Amino acid sequence: MSLRNDNRFAPLFSVIPVELYIWPRLQQLFISNSNYRALLLFLSPTLRCCSVYHWHDDDEYHAIPRTVPINTFDNCMAADQLSLLSDRVQLCKELVRLSCPTLDWAAWKHLSNIPTLMWMTVNVRRIHSTPPWLVEPHDMVIFSPFLHLTYLSFTGDCAAYATTVLQHLQIPSLKSFFIQVILLVSTEAERLFLALSHCKQTLEELTVEFRECHDPQRNALTVIPHLLFFTQLRTLRLCGFYSRIYLHFDNNLLLEAMSAWPHIRRLRIEDSRFRSSATVTFRGLFTAIRQCPQLESLQLMIDTFNIDIDPDAEPIQHTSLKRLDLETSYSYIGNAEVVARIIFNWFPCVDKVSKYTNNSRLWNEVNEHLKCMRTATALHATGAALNT
Repeated sequence: MSLRNDNRFAPLFSVIPVELYIWPRLQQLFISNSNYRALLLFLSPTLRCCSVYHWHDDDEYHAIPRTVPINTFDNCMAADQLSLLSDRVQLCKELVRLSCPTLDWAAWKHLSNIPTLMWMTVNVRRIHSTPPWLVEPHDMVIFSPFLHLTYLSFTGDCAAYATTVLQHLQIPSLKSFFIQVILLVSTEAERLFLALSHCKQTLEELTVEFRECHDPQRNALTVIPHLLFFTQLRTLRLCGFYSRIYLHFDNNLLLEAMSAWPHIRRLRIEDSRFRSSATVTFRGLFTAIRQCPQLESLQLMIDTFNIDIDPDAEPIQHTSLKRLDLETSYSYIGNAEVVARIIFNWFPCVDKVSKYTNNSRLWNEVNEHLKCMRTATALHATGAALNT
């Protein structure tokens, strides 16, 4: 049984005794614009999933002590509210999935002792005042390993809280890590990846998204060297939207990265500002991609003007790549026919080149050439079959 509340029933919640269990076999609960009393009212021993989408500032908060993801999207929360939430989370004994705001270190210690916890996401919202437990844990706090936690994500304004958490927790089974922040300071990015390196033997999927990136010296954000030890990566997404500095990548670094990630299937390097010209060339791309025979999807920035490979040379085809998203710092491709021949010869399973910017016409000419080449090849194959 599942239940979704309606704001029209809010007055009813205020008069029903909270000790009364109306639905003792309730398993799923989704509440929006609700309050502490409503949560107590629907508290059930059989509850497995609970989502709370809004928390009134004048209400207390009570976490469900079962398998409960708890969501809240308040824009700003008081430190005492976060502390109360952490206290309530410690009532949960059999969590499998948890989604919540920032927690204090006592709550993290409690969660580390829940063997069923597998999936967790933390929404690092702004707070009225920063309590000391958001910075560093007390010396006496000892965490148990999160033995079965496989997915962990953070969203918020910056990466400081996520970095601090990663520095003090043991997550030996972590396979997927996601972080989305508004501001990523370059020095904080290095600390984040260094803290995450404890999971380098298990991590298979890594996503880092940020809106703004600040570096006092205006250098390139060279995060790739910090990720070369993550040898089990299957998916990597680095996305800098409107960033002030760019995600640096060149031929040598691409080759080093591809050699370090032999199992990679999806690679996405996106910098929507394009502060500098691309330094990855076609020759560098083809040399590096041979190290990753399982690569299926690739998105990065490439130099489409300085063609350093013969488009008609005998290719070493990469047959697993099916999706190719390319971008260039220039406003047009250059010789679209030559670029199309290169892609056609080396990537036989790529039907077209996608684009991930607002310039919707950038790759149209290349794709038209690709379409003509594939049509001609298909007609030739049909004619040869009929002649036999």
